Amino acid sequence: MNVVTALFMSKKKIIKLFEVSKAFSADSAKTLDEMGIYNPEATFELLYDNVISATGNSKYYLNRK
Repeated sequence: MNVVTALFMSKKKIIKLFEVSKAFSADSAKTLDEMGIYNPEATFELLYDNVISATGNSKYYLNRK
């Protein structure tokens, strides 16, 4: 398994944590700790790609399309 594959799997796991936490809007947003995400660097690309969004109070949610 190469680094890119490992990173992709990590993104899939993070997205699953958002789904399990039901963080789908600013109202239901959760902190990374609440979702069990202890590596915030793993979310940077998801934020950049607009897969997840941040609220003003350090909470995040999954953008559903």
